[in-house]
Amino acid sequence: MCAKKIQVISFQSLSANSGAGMARLGYFLSRELNKRGLLKNFIVHSKGKFETPFKSLPVSAFSRYYLFILNSIIKFLPIPNHKFRLLQEQLYDWFCYFRIQKDTGIIFTTNAYLKRTFRKAKKLGIFIVLMPGTPEENYIYDLVLEENQKLGITTVDSYTYKKRLHYFNQSIKHVDEVIGSMPTVYSSYSHSKAFNGNVVRILGHMSPDFPPNNGKTKIVNGGEVFTVGFLAYTVILKGLHYLVDAWQEIMNDDNPPNIKLRIGGSVDQPIMNYINSHFAPLKNVELAGPVSDVSNFMQGLDLFVVPSLIDGGPATALEAAHNSVPVIITDNCGSAELLSRGKGGCHVVSIKDAKAIKREILWAYNNRTAAADLGKTGKENLDNYDMDAYISQVADHLEQKIKNA
Repeated sequence: MCAKKIQVISFQSLSANSGAGMARLGYFLSRELNKRGLLKNFIVHSKGKFETPFKSLPVSAFSRYYLFILNSIIKFLPIPNHKFRLLQEQLYDWFCYFRIQKDTGIIFTTNAYLKRTFRKAKKLGIFIVLMPGTPEENYIYDLVLEENQKLGITTVDSYTYKKRLHYFNQSIKHVDEVIGSMPTVYSSYSHSKAFNGNVVRILGHMSPDFPPNNGKTKIVNGGEVFTVGFLAYTVILKGLHYLVDAWQEIMNDDNPPNIKLRIGGSVDQPIMNYINSHFAPLKNVELAGPVSDVSNFMQGLDLFVVPSLIDGGPATALEAAHNSVPVIITDNCGSAELLSRGKGGCHVVSIKDAKAIKREILWAYNNRTAAADLGKTGKENLDNYDMDAYISQVADHLEQKIKNA
C-alpha cells in the first residue's frame, strides 16, 4: 500500500441523493480508489445528506451557507452568470487551499480554476492531474470570438469572460497532467499554449442516469409529420444558427411536405436577434421554449440535431439515443465518440457546416427505416457502454502514477 494517497476534488456538490455534474465522476472514481486503499478523501463544494462509503467532505463547513446566501442574492441583483460563476470558483479555491496537506501524493480534479490550491500543491511536491469536462478554455474562447465576428454580434459567457480566462491560465500552468476523456479535449490541450504538461488519452464517458426506456420508436410513414428536434440553453457555441441556415435551405430548395423543426430551450437574445434578422420568416419551425420533460420532448421526435461548435458531452444527444431517436451531431461534441462506436449509432458532421446538416436531415427524411435503425444502434451503444471499466482504467492510471512517485 502506498504511503501517500490520492485526493479527489470536485467543484460540484453531493446532493441528498447523488453527486451533481462532474461530482458523479469524482464519486465513482473515489469509490474505486478507496477499494484499492489509495483514497485520501473526496472534496466537494457542499454536501447534503448523501453519505458515501469513503471519506468525503465539503470544501468548507460554511459552504452550504455561503452558497445559499449567494444564490439568494442573485435572485434580486442582476449579476451576470459568468461573473457569478467566477465568484463561486474563487471562493471554492480559497477554501480548497486549506484542504491540501503534504501527505497527499496526487490531486485529481475535474476543475481547472484552482490557482491558489494548485500553487500550494506544487510547493508541497504534489502531482496534479486534471480531467476537464470541456476542451481547453483558450480554444473555446477563440471559437466564440471568431463566431462573434462572423455574425457581427457580441456575447459574453463563462467561457469568454476575460477575467475568468485569465484565472484559468494562471491555474493551468501548475497542472502536471491532463487526461483527455474526449477527442476534442485531448487535441485542444495537446495544442494548448497555456498548458505545457503531459496530455494522456483515456477516452470515456459518464453513463447518464436516465429512467428505463423500452427502446421503441416510431417509423414515420407517408402522410405523417417528420419532426426534427433541437434542445439546449442556446448560446453561440450551441450552433443553432447553422441548423436554422440548413433548415431555411431545405425549405427554399427542397420544400418537402410534412416536415417540422421543433426548437426547445431558451435562446440567448443576441442569437435570437441574429436568426430573426437573417432567416425570418422561419417556415415550419416551432419554438417550444423551456422544456421540463426532456424524455417526452424526445419521444415526439424523428431526428435530433446537435450542431454545437463545441460541447464536452451534451446530455441531450444521449437522451435522444436513450429514446432511440437518430442523432446528427458535430465532431466537436464528446457524445459523438460514444454514439459512433461499433457500426455507428449517429451521423457525425463537421462544425459550422450547414450544408452537411441539410444533407443529413434530408437523408433521414427520405430513409426513415434506416434512420430509425440508426437510432436503435445509438441506444445499443449507450446501453452497452461499461462505465465501470472506464473508471477502473482511470484508477489504474492513477495507481501507476502514485506507485512511481
